[in-house]
Amino acid sequence: MKSLLPWRRAGVLCMALAGAVAAHAQVLQFKWGHVYEPTSIFHQQAELAARKIAEQSDGKIKIEVVPSSKLGQEADFPLMLANDSVQIAYVGQATLAEGYPPLSLGSYPFAFKDLDHMRKYLASPLLADLMKGYNERSGNRMVAAVYYGARQVTSAKPLSKPEDFRDLRLYVPAAAAYQLFATALDAKPVTLPFMSLYSALKKNEVEAQENPLDIVKSKKLYEVQKYVLLTAHVYDTLGIVIGKAAWARLAPQQQAMVEKVLVETAKWTNVGVIAGELEDEKFLRDKGMTVAPVNRQLFLERIVKRSTPEQAGARPGDYAKLQALAGAN
Repeated sequence: MKSLLPWRRAGVLCMALAGAVAAHAQVLQFKWGHVYEPTSIFHQQAELAARKIAEQSDGKIKIEVVPSSKLGQEADFPLMLANDSVQIAYVGQATLAEGYPPLSLGSYPFAFKDLDHMRKYLASPLLADLMKGYNERSGNRMVAAVYYGARQVTSAKPLSKPEDFRDLRLYVPAAAAYQLFATALDAKPVTLPFMSLYSALKKNEVEAQENPLDIVKSKKLYEVQKYVLLTAHVYDTLGIVIGKAAWARLAPQQQAMVEKVLVETAKWTNVGVIAGELEDEKFLRDKGMTVAPVNRQLFLERIVKRSTPEQAGARPGDYAKLQALAGAN
């Protein structure tokens, strides 16, 4: 007696084909978490990318963008990406450096001379190599870097020189690079959930904070802060990171498409952030804030007395490569 009758073979074949069709038609549902407001350009980029990916995948990849820390704080996202509780996230380079220290290069205080220097870094083999190293170390996939903006200091009282920061209750994110900026100036670093920052400033639990001007605008910090000090101590970037399990669920063609869309929309965001910085400065002046320049060299001298890029986690030689980019054509 044959082990498998013809009609049974046909039935098994049909079931296999049905399973293959169902798998092929399966819709992948991803969540993209971030801490920014729905009005921010970063949320707009995520929504734009989600639409493009849905269109180019014929609806087989659907991304829900969840703003305003509703899925967690930025510091939570690396672990959430690793355990697949969130599939895509914006994560600041300094936070990513907590898991892969060489990425701290780009957030070392005063590492960049100006915005043009940062733009060269974004397009450099140096950053590409650092991203590759992060991917190999973490298992996650950083597919693009987005310019976040120059980090500036806002305060309730006037500040102009490093000595003015002594004992200042200064909000900084938990990442070591941001903490270094505060401690090198003898300020008292305060870390709290991003969503609580406005309330803490209003209650004077925190006297000052540091963030790009777009965040000062979108979080309405101008309502509880009076002064802006243009330190530009970090020209900051965000990584767009896809979790290891989520990346593995994508077919190779889907991976290439998703990465291309995220890189292209990141470039769109970079242009928007750069254009918006001057507009944000004018906006904050119009809201009554006093905006003042600063002698960055005085602050840099304080930083280098306390730490070197290598002590902060940079690979030997990378800081010299970064500085060489400033003079590159």
